[in-house]
Amino acid sequence: MMTVGDVLQIDPELVEDGRSVCFYGWTADDDLTLVWSVALPMEVNEATFLDLLPEWRALGWRMVMQQA
Repeated sequence: MMTVGDVLQIDPELVEDGRSVCFYGWTADDDLTLVWSVALPMEVNEATFLDLLPEWRALGWRMVMQQA
């Protein structure tokens, strides 16, 4: 069984419509990946998303740690 402590890396990606962000939580086991998404209140363009990538990654970590 996977726990949040098993997550080693969080990668956020802007979904094609620009209205959602998908987060991938990678573990040491290639067969176990945590995946979740959040809906955004407005459309975000790719350049803006990439400018804020460290903040999105930090948000992903905060969300994972809330589940602990």
